Amino acid sequence: MINLRLIALALLAIFTMGFVPVLIYGISANEATIGVVRLAIAAAGIALIMLVGRQFHKLSRRDWFWLIVLGLTFAVHWYLYFYSIKRAGASLAAIAVCTFGIHLLFVNRLFFKEPIRRADFLAVCVAFTGVYIATPFETGTDIQVYGFLSGLLSGFLYACLPPINRQIAHLSTNYRALGQFGFGLVGFSCLWSMTEWDLTSQDWTGLIVLGLMCTLVAHTLWNKVSTELPGYFTAVIYYLYIPQAMIMSVLFLGEQITWQMVLGATLIILANVQVVLSHRVLSHRVLSHRLQSHRVQSHREQSNQEQSNNVSTRRD
Repeated sequence: MINLRLIALALLAIFTMGFVPVLIYGISANEATIGVVRLAIAAAGIALIMLVGRQFHKLSRRDWFWLIVLGLTFAVHWYLYFYSIKRAGASLAAIAVCTFGIHLLFVNRLFFKEPIRRADFLAVCVAFTGVYIATPFETGTDIQVYGFLSGLLSGFLYACLPPINRQIAHLSTNYRALGQFGFGLVGFSCLWSMTEWDLTSQDWTGLIVLGLMCTLVAHTLWNKVSTELPGYFTAVIYYLYIPQAMIMSVLFLGEQITWQMVLGATLIILANVQVVLSHRVLSHRVLSHRLQSHRVQSHREQSNQEQSNNVSTRRD
């Protein structure tokens, strides 16, 4: 039975993350400044938690390599996402980045040779139909189009994070989080010349909320629930991010939600959920087949052993 407390924590984490597009769009700080502040707060928080818990230990060169790759990939993903929010708006950016589930199909195929089935291709077609419908093609919306495309690329890089994490799965969640945030901060530090610090008190409040609540707290909660809840369950819950971001955009930013955005978001969500659930069913079938094969093999070995014992007894 699924723990209701964990479900509540998962919903709280998504609810907190849902403020990200609205806060980023609503403050005047640019992408570089937002990234530096959020990552500095999050990295310092995770490091403090690990220091108090005495969780630090020696890492191999391979671990360091993949932590660096993780952090730098995350930095580029975040920059493109922030760029998308600033140009395309909070709602369209959220829709674009949530295509990561479809991207993950091709990433896993490329790196792990995982098969892509006919149902997956159907989901891809549905998702990109949703992308086409949601994309603003009206005259004078070139900046929005570029922002939306940046969000799609950000979604692709977000899909690259799970395979990278699989390379260092033996490390604790906090260690991987520190690598992600710490080396992500190193990546954003390369953009230091682009940062702007002439900010209002409202901007600073938004940055602190983004760093503490939307990154450190929400990330910690999500890591907990995504570890303890079934993967398909957290994947489906994650897509609540889109409607929440759209609702908050209307309430706090006064954005106009078009029928194209609603239809496109719906198709993208349905396609991603279909992929998650169908692969869960496939995994269960594979597991059942392996268990059945193991039972048959064990039965054969037991029968052979009994026959061998009978032969030995007769000889005696």
